[in-house]
Amino acid sequence: MDTKTDLLGNPLTADDVELLDLYRRLKALSARADLPPVTTANVKQAMVMLWNACNDLALLHEEPGCD
Repeated sequence: MDTKTDLLGNPLTADDVELLDLYRRLKALSARADLPPVTTANVKQAMVMLWNACNDLALLHEEPGCD
């Protein structure tokens, strides 16, 4: 996502961009099949916590997509 605004049309701050980047990195990491189960579980938990922040700030509108 290369957007410069949030879902409400407000410009993204540097903090917003960092939160989105962290969320996307954790989302990609959680999709890997080569990690130990305990690592995957903890990465997914961290991803959902960042998703909560991003969703509350209207930075994204998607389900975290983890089981």
